[in-house]
Amino acid sequence: MAMASGQDPDGELLGRVREGDRSAFNQLVLKYRNRVMGVAARMLGDRAEAEDLAQDVFVKVYRSLGKFHGDALFSTWLYRVTANSCLNHRKKRQREWRLKEELTDFEPLRADPPSNPHSLLENKQLRAQLERAMRALPEEQRMVLILRDVEGLSYEEIAECLGVELGTVRSRLHRARAAVQAGIKTFSSPDEQRSAAL
Repeated sequence: MAMASGQDPDGELLGRVREGDRSAFNQLVLKYRNRVMGVAARMLGDRAEAEDLAQDVFVKVYRSLGKFHGDALFSTWLYRVTANSCLNHRKKRQREWRLKEELTDFEPLRADPPSNPHSLLENKQLRAQLERAMRALPEEQRMVLILRDVEGLSYEEIAECLGVELGTVRSRLHRARAAVQAGIKTFSSPDEQRSAAL
């Protein structure tokens, strides 16, 4: 059953795009560009490739708007296109590039670090561990983790984006979180290890 345009916060803009208003599509791009870039950067590990992929995503979306009938929110459909594009890109490029050891210009997943130099170093090391742990995840688990914990999508939205069952989303997310925690566990300081043991 198609969703009424009034239920989709982007319904008015989409209507204008379908009537040939390119400025309305530009507004959609401005609204969602950072989100698409964030997902792509975390999936691909390369900011330049993420920028190229984001442009491709919006070209695909523009060309495919006729196929979008409002069965889901526009934002959910956009995440689906982004997720599929990321997975396809990684498969295509798998033999051509290796993930970088250090991500440059990567948006932190955590709040601003404290100003204490020791804490800054510790936070930087922790973030590097976190990024390495995320890159080590299978693609399907990483995508679910990014969509849930970084982008804040609901389980239902993720299931719809990826075309999988709700239980699959939950199990992938559980496995992804456990793997990331195991990956950064070795980083914890002796004080943290002692307090965790108490």
